[in-house]
Amino acid sequence: MPRTSDQPDIRERLLAGAADVLVTDGIDGLTVRRVAEAAGRSTMCVYTKFGSRRGLIQGVFTQVENDLAAVLRKAKPVRGSNPLGVASAYRRFARQHPAAYALLFEHPIGALDLDESARRDAIARVVALLAETGANEPVAALATMHGLITIERTQPPPAGGWETFFLRTVERTMATG
Repeated sequence: MPRTSDQPDIRERLLAGAADVLVTDGIDGLTVRRVAEAAGRSTMCVYTKFGSRRGLIQGVFTQVENDLAAVLRKAKPVRGSNPLGVASAYRRFARQHPAAYALLFEHPIGALDLDESARRDAIARVVALLAETGANEPVAALATMHGLITIERTQPPPAGGWETFFLRTVERTMATG
């Protein structure tokens, strides 16, 4: 079928289908067959555009990383602080897109058949974005942010709620390093 101007790029349709699968089925449901079905394409399209399931996962990983970076770049200051704005946007992304966040930072990278450098690069990108905003100790800030998100998923909220606790704790980390 000839490509028309209103037909979305097949690769983009497959990535959008993969995003849908992440939401509905999680990382373990991210199979070539499920992505093809979600995108309304054949499995051959996945293999043609990505070469393999590993290539598909790498494409999804890169897309999610780019999505997170875009969210962080658009972050508005919180209490007059650009670094706190990024921290707040990071938490919001993790809460609104738990499967995508898990793909980037939690799921065992070896189980995804990806090289460890993919995760290191994603972490380095967030650290760089924090540093660009003037965050003191951006690595410590990211470690604190990630740890707090992990705890938030499993524990009842502290007095004042998670958002307040999260921002206050991250702010202290950035202030003291």
